[in-house]
Amino acid sequence: MKGKTLVFVCGFLLCILTVSCQKIFTPLPVTLQLDTESLKTQNSIPLEYGNLVGATMDSPGYARLFFEKPDKTIVVVTVNVDKGWLPARVLVIPRK
Repeated sequence: MKGKTLVFVCGFLLCILTVSCQKIFTPLPVTLQLDTESLKTQNSIPLEYGNLVGATMDSPGYARLFFEKPDKTIVVVTVNVDKGWLPARVLVIPRK
């Protein structure tokens, strides 16, 4: 008698678990492609990038500076603070 009850309980729990399962949501791949542009100067950050609004340290020796242009576009400049150089390209993030 205990064997039949145990089989019934296990079957009942399996049915409940099966009914309560939901499909896992898989996000759509992002197709956004941000633009980069050449840094206009070698030893300085151009004033046309606007005001500095934020800074982060990515990894030891590297910082990212976030500038906001007058049209609200964000320009991200990476700086190697250990060696004191700017890369040849900057990231441009448009805002609408």
